[in-house]
Amino acid sequence: MPHKTKYRSSIRSKKMIQDAFIELLRSRSADRITVTDIAQKAGLNRGTFYAHYADINALVQSIEDTITDSLYQVFSEVQYPRLLKDPLPMFLKVSDYLEQNKELIAALMESRMTNPFIEHLPGMIARHLASSDDIDERDKDSASFQERCYFYAGGAGCLYMAWFRGMVGGSLTDVAHRLAAIVKRGY
Repeated sequence: MPHKTKYRSSIRSKKMIQDAFIELLRSRSADRITVTDIAQKAGLNRGTFYAHYADINALVQSIEDTITDSLYQVFSEVQYPRLLKDPLPMFLKVSDYLEQNKELIAALMESRMTNPFIEHLPGMIARHLASSDDIDERDKDSASFQERCYFYAGGAGCLYMAWFRGMVGGSLTDVAHRLAAIVKRGY
């Protein structure tokens, strides 16, 4: 039983640290936040922070990894042929996830500490699509197939980034509908 309590305490501490960091991101840039700031905001000591993260960069990486893993779960539900026939459900799921985590994602994208994690998503999506069991191995190996995967994945990531940066209007649901229309038209 003590092991479970320690595990729960660890999870709780990590969540408190991440929540404190996110709260601090609302008032200042990530490069101006210190471990002391995070520990004080979380009501923990610096030692607790360092028990879980080597530094603030490790904390940011952990948050980005969680977001990326969650988005990958959305992508892994969709196979390439189905994506081309009806891409809207996947884009709606992605947009819904981004909407639920909008403040955090926007803060991370504005941070000068990190390259926007969303820039890594096209490669991840393309690799997922290329690993689909529904596609003939000869097609998977073709340059044309791989180029299409990177094109669609990169375009989707770019449009979502543009939305977060205020360069594209409408809601994230509108972005999902636009992306689906583009994929269905084939350009």
